[in-house]
Amino acid sequence: MAHLGARRRTTRHTAPQAVNRRRSEGGLRAWLASVDWNGVRFRTVAVIFFLAWGALWARAAYIQLWEGPFLAERARRQHMSSETVSTPRGMITDRSGNILARSVECRSIYVNPGAVTDIEATAAALGGILGRPADKIRPLLEKKRSFVWVARRVDDATAEAVRQADLPGVELTREYERIYPYRQVAGQLLGFVGMDGKGLEGVERSFEEQLGGLSVRQAVQRDASGRLFDVDSDYEAQPAEDVHLTLDLQIQSIAEEEIAKAVEEDGAKWGGVMIVDVPSGDILAWAQYPFFNPNSYRQYRPGEYRNRLAQDALEPGSTFKPFLIASALQEGVVTPDTVFNCEHGLWKSRYITIRDDTRPKENEQTVTKILANSSNIGCGKIGLELGAVKYQRYLSRLGFGERTGLKLSESKGILRPAREWSEADLISSSFGQSLSVTVTQMAQAYLTLANEGVYRPLRLVLDDDVGGGEQRIFSTAITRQVLAMMREVVDGGTGRRAAIPGVS
Repeated sequence: MAHLGARRRTTRHTAPQAVNRRRSEGGLRAWLASVDWNGVRFRTVAVIFFLAWGALWARAAYIQLWEGPFLAERARRQHMSSETVSTPRGMITDRSGNILARSVECRSIYVNPGAVTDIEATAAALGGILGRPADKIRPLLEKKRSFVWVARRVDDATAEAVRQADLPGVELTREYERIYPYRQVAGQLLGFVGMDGKGLEGVERSFEEQLGGLSVRQAVQRDASGRLFDVDSDYEAQPAEDVHLTLDLQIQSIAEEEIAKAVEEDGAKWGGVMIVDVPSGDILAWAQYPFFNPNSYRQYRPGEYRNRLAQDALEPGSTFKPFLIASALQEGVVTPDTVFNCEHGLWKSRYITIRDDTRPKENEQTVTKILANSSNIGCGKIGLELGAVKYQRYLSRLGFGERTGLKLSESKGILRPAREWSEADLISSSFGQSLSVTVTQMAQAYLTLANEGVYRPLRLVLDDDVGGGEQRIFSTAITRQVLAMMREVVDGGTGRRAAIPGVS
């Protein structure tokens, strides 16, 4: 009974719920049947569209306002780059305007590997134009850089062939080639320019700032193929300046002809000549043999293009004796007629044995004869009379032991302080040993003698103002006496071979 009662209670409660459920299901069906589903779909699509549209505008606003500058800069970097823009190098001329060095415009080929669409075809095309195997060019096209040189300074026909080929990623750029119209004339002095257009030796290097001008980095834009389509023209390179040397081309040519002849006749390794205009100190000729042609500098060894006249320091030997005589005369320790015993050509001092190359008949010789006969013994004894301190001071004032001041790479030579000289050093330096000098230093010192004892700086560039550097070292009377003695050397002494008819 309890079981039946429970069952009846369950049945009583279930019946109303079922009725309600049937009623609800019927209402839902009725409501669903009454809905305008076309309108619902339209409104749903419209809402989704406007939400998406709003999201896009929100994203665009975010990018524009917050990420815009960063993305714009990144896009600019992808299509823009900076390239060096330079002007032609300045010319180098002689004193009359003859062009010794100039630059001519040419074309070079480079590639942007990332813009190359077909490596094999491009390598084959460039190989055919340049006359090089394609497998030598292919590695250049595979590099992970945006700029790779393919060929520098090609001729006009090659440049035009590349232009006509119109290869994606392959471009031509303007460069300048350095030309030396007179080939080997003053070659070691002029020096040369490397592939990057920078001076590497000689005047080209020493005057790089003036000749090279000021290169700038210019912003350029390129398309996806690497082709140039826009240049920021706000950048301007500083024009280069010309350098006008004091050289005289005609005198230079004669000097080179004569030094070449002398070197060949004497079997020397090299020789040099420097000719200076006394009133101005201008260097009219700077000749060195064997010659060097800067147009083909790669064919020479460094020793062949070294500017020996400024960089090589050597013992001057007997060419140094006039400076000893001038110093001794200026100090009053001797006169032109002072007599010395020249020991019959062989002198054994306390520390050194000296020999004369020639043994004149007269053992007793005046200072004038000592210079004319180039007596080492006589000069050694004059040096002892003068003393190391005074002699070294005159040599220093003449410019020995220091660079001459020319805007070139120079050697100082060797001139030790007097306190470091032994008696043997004093004797040997009296005839040009135990010290070393350059040709430029010798030219500077001889200019002082020729200028009647007044030191005047050498000048290599016409525009240089070397005024204010003059100082008197020897009196006019002393230098005239020395010059008269030097005439004796070529008139009847050991320098007769150097005599020039009509020149005293």
